[in-house]
Amino acid sequence: MIERWNKLEEILIGSLLATMVIITCLQVVLRYLLNTGIVWGLEATSYAFLWMVLLGLSYGVRTNSHIAVDALVNWLPNKSKRLILLISVSLGLIYTLTMLFGTFSYIERLYQLGINAQNIPLPKWLLSSCLPLGFLLLSLRMLELAKQIYSGERDSIGVGNEPVALTGADK
Repeated sequence: MIERWNKLEEILIGSLLATMVIITCLQVVLRYLLNTGIVWGLEATSYAFLWMVLLGLSYGVRTNSHIAVDALVNWLPNKSKRLILLISVSLGLIYTLTMLFGTFSYIERLYQLGINAQNIPLPKWLLSSCLPLGFLLLSLRMLELAKQIYSGERDSIGVGNEPVALTGADK
């Protein structure tokens, strides 16, 4: 199940990027060659970018693609390093959960007000629903990361720090 979601996540991010490129190129061609344009083009690319970024946050945690400043942490003994990493992930999780509840309230309010997008004939709450979804996925990835750090499957976070199992003496 998780492998299917991972693949779907990658397909969605790639599709959103491709959609943005196609709409933008089409918009440029229409403007410069035919002196016209797509009314909904900018809004569509903005929402596609929003979806792509929020899905990309959890993807970055899963693939270890985020930047981490860990020069000082790497000098610490493994138990201290693990504690610092768990505190760091916990603070990130607190932020992510705060954003999850805040964006859920925002989407609920948009739904209650019945606001539609400016140039796309869809409700704004539907187009913006990636906000709570993205932060929910990020929360789940942060919990997964915390579990990996706690169990010793991972001894650091960030680019270039692939998950490595600690030896029994280091745990």
